[in-house]
Amino acid sequence: MAHWSPNYMILPKIKQPIFILGMHRSGTTMVTRALSEAGVHVGTICDHNSEALYAIDVNERIFQAAGGSWWSPPTKEAILKAANDFETNLKDLDLYGAHLKHSSGRRFSLASAYKGPWAVKDPRLCYTLSWWLARFPNAKVIWIFRAEEEIVQSLLRRQEIAGEAQSALTEETAQELVHEYNEAATANIKNSGVEVRMIKYNDLVSKDVDLQRKSWFSLYQFCKVRPGAMEGFTRRSPKLATEKSSKPSEALPTHGPLVSVIVPNYNHAQFLDERLQSIANQSYKNIEVLLMDDCSLDHSRDLLARWADRDTRMTTLFNDQNSGSPFAQWAKGAQRAEGKYVWIAESDDYCDTDMLALHVQSMEANEKAVIAYSHSHLVDEKGHFLRDFKDDYGFIFGDTAKWAKDFTISGKTEVAKHMVFSNTIPNASGILIRKRAFDAVGAPATHWRLNGDWLFYAKLLQHGELIFHAQPRNKFRFHSQTQRSRSMNSYKAFDELLEMYAIFQEEDFATLESINAARGQVAMWWAANVFSMANHAEVWRNNLRLYRSFKQYRPGLGMYLLKSGVIKIVGQFFIVLGLKKPIKKLAAKLFPKTFFAH
Repeated sequence: MAHWSPNYMILPKIKQPIFILGMHRSGTTMVTRALSEAGVHVGTICDHNSEALYAIDVNERIFQAAGGSWWSPPTKEAILKAANDFETNLKDLDLYGAHLKHSSGRRFSLASAYKGPWAVKDPRLCYTLSWWLARFPNAKVIWIFRAEEEIVQSLLRRQEIAGEAQSALTEETAQELVHEYNEAATANIKNSGVEVRMIKYNDLVSKDVDLQRKSWFSLYQFCKVRPGAMEGFTRRSPKLATEKSSKPSEALPTHGPLVSVIVPNYNHAQFLDERLQSIANQSYKNIEVLLMDDCSLDHSRDLLARWADRDTRMTTLFNDQNSGSPFAQWAKGAQRAEGKYVWIAESDDYCDTDMLALHVQSMEANEKAVIAYSHSHLVDEKGHFLRDFKDDYGFIFGDTAKWAKDFTISGKTEVAKHMVFSNTIPNASGILIRKRAFDAVGAPATHWRLNGDWLFYAKLLQHGELIFHAQPRNKFRFHSQTQRSRSMNSYKAFDELLEMYAIFQEEDFATLESINAARGQVAMWWAANVFSMANHAEVWRNNLRLYRSFKQYRPGLGMYLLKSGVIKIVGQFFIVLGLKKPIKKLAAKLFPKTFFAH
């Protein structure tokens, strides 16, 4: 007879917590109090900001061990080392007991003491999240993000109020502090792969009652509690004006160094007039325009020749045979270009008339810059607005505050912190490139189909700084002929991404931790697209190979794949019923890091 062993017992599980992240003054206290009233246990002993005192103590001591403080947070390297070494004997039972103020320490006793959802809120979680997730690996995260400038102004107003943490922040140091917390949260969430619900503060306090109700309902649903209050929430300080004027600055130059405009075209006759008109009408006049055609099957060449006859700055450069790659056109155009700067104006896009002048002005003022680019709006075949590319930034990074205003950043930093996870430069048409940097890197290899520009930008940015202009001056056209719209439904696109990340790793563009986290993210994109690919043996064989490659970077990939398949089957049923848009929104809501709502 087998002897009884405690190993055979089915031990009760401690419910995993919800971590509420967000900088101080971002709305986390409002959210925590609302969740508490709805039945989420936020701590037995809390301070006036609804932060459990034991969690404050843990996070404060991790900060101290890393040589930092709330107002002067530690470096990423220091916090990681401190988190790895800090109180290694503290286990999930100890923390859960402290949360409930239950001294038993026994799993059965703690599990029966409270069975509902519980949450931990502290801004320092933006930095210490990895320590907590090591003890609660299946926890979830709510991340509240608010415009950085609004947080800054709120911090400055509140620092003199009795009961608030005292500081000597200036507008500059407050801005830096807020940005550091947001950067830390982004990195921790991205590298951990934790399930996260990202919510905008402005949606939670929106004057649009339907939007406010929808936002709060999604939080209650995420926490699996009966919905509490869903309206009546208001901002406690005035909203700052964030809209930027679209009028060109009177100081923008009309003449200066020569800019070579390369227009690579293939079968885009229907878009050419709008594209070339937007180039001809640029307020900056010193340009040469190379009108290229890769053996189009439509009447593109007639249109291009007509424009060249009309404008002396334009020259045709037609291929005798199809090159098979847009990057071959980039290389050919760059070889002929004589300008100080290169603008690759894709033949199906268009832009505002002051974009080039703005880019030239900013590049001339900064000799270190190798790229200047403007924010993009996506439009359809008829030029109708589809979405702001901030939606894409939000999908990838959660926090879009970085792209809310103009900035200049080290190219290497941009690649290591952001471009490793996504091509943050969405469209070649929106950028101006310093020609000497282009020549140093060379055009992307012609075997790349989808991600050659991504790798090209990453290499280019190793040579200097990046300038971003927040006003959406570039119009990125998305349609059935767009390369990106076709390629994500091919396993070859994901082979490209794995090849690209191998180069990132070899060239040391980012930490291995970030690169592997990015590979895990791509694994989820693959899982979301695999059932949309062609259904034949070669595709399935290669997708099986990709699964074996991806699963090492994304735990639970098989379950994500199963979810994707279910969504695909259900989606086909709803498409038949004419309900494609609602099911896409549902998929994005259920699996926010796998499916995009648009």
